[in-house]
Amino acid sequence: MAYSHAEIVREVLRDNEKAKVDFLKRRDGLYEFRGYVERVEIEPYWSPAERSGLYATLEEAERSATTQIPWLRELGHC
Repeated sequence: MAYSHAEIVREVLRDNEKAKVDFLKRRDGLYEFRGYVERVEIEPYWSPAERSGLYATLEEAERSATTQIPWLRELGHC
């Protein structure tokens, strides 16, 4: 997935590959994350599930994502 306002600095994919979180560094230097779940109609696609506020560091964004997204906390990746 591409973003016009930011670049992906880290992507975490759930073990079953049916959900993911993109950690983004925005052009203004701040960080955010966006969570997605896989949906299937005719073909699979990523549907938005979570969207964060803005953070000064990647570590802050990761901590926030871990508290908001249960499966991410279970993986222990952040």
